[in-house]
Amino acid sequence: MKKLMHAGLSLLMIMVISSLYLIIPSDSYAQNQLLQRVVSLAPNITREIYDLGAEGLLIGVTSYTPDMAGSTKEMVGSPSRINIEKTYSLRAQLVLASTDCNSKSDVEALKKLGCRIHVFNGCESFPCICATFKDLGAMLGRSQQAGEILNKVQAEMVRIQSKIRVQKQLKVFWQLGENPFVSANDATFSGELIRRAGCINIFGNAPMHYPRVNAEEVIKRNPDVIVVVNQMDSGSGHSVWEKFDTIKAVNNRRVYEISANLVCQPTPVMYLKGYKAVLALLYPGML
Repeated sequence: MKKLMHAGLSLLMIMVISSLYLIIPSDSYAQNQLLQRVVSLAPNITREIYDLGAEGLLIGVTSYTPDMAGSTKEMVGSPSRINIEKTYSLRAQLVLASTDCNSKSDVEALKKLGCRIHVFNGCESFPCICATFKDLGAMLGRSQQAGEILNKVQAEMVRIQSKIRVQKQLKVFWQLGENPFVSANDATFSGELIRRAGCINIFGNAPMHYPRVNAEEVIKRNPDVIVVVNQMDSGSGHSVWEKFDTIKAVNNRRVYEISANLVCQPTPVMYLKGYKAVLALLYPGML
């Protein structure tokens, strides 16, 4: 009887301990997995991992990754075309992906191989970017660091916006590609940058997030400023517009280039840097 009671108590203890593990949040990877090996399939996620000071967990990244990661981590392909075999061979405890740059077929292929993968939804707004960053911090056991970074970035955004005093709303053409021309509507974080600067996006009401447009449409809408996001195509965006001197932006020499690294990396820190860079072009001397 004593042996039976002892066995029963042991079984009860195992059940209690098991139940304690079950109440741990499923996304607290760093806490219940002793997370040490992570692969990032999205450049913005890679950058955020470095921002959190968690780069020691990274073992694999993709192309278009921040310079500090490219030479020290294993390359697993491009964001749109992952090397499945290479990614699997790294034996990561967690693979991080994003819907805005990784294909569903690549994600499914990794899942079928048994990889534990978390897919973040792509963000087109500052609040969404901040929420995703907070979630990533929790996953990697860096919630405190994420909170501190978000507090600083959000406070700086508020401080800057309080200084904006716009007398006239500038009309802006935001150019992402040259062949064909591609712009961004107001539902994108590029469009949000323009709105936060107190300006009007000339293709803000386009039905597609990233519409293809032509020079005739740009001439008709006659922007005050043209912002060309470089490193999207080879060559200089300035030369394309030099012959269209009937456009206000061209006539007033207000065609600017801005780095894709500043405005195409949806992370809280890069959003702030991109916002400052855009304001410096639109309103020189304001900051």
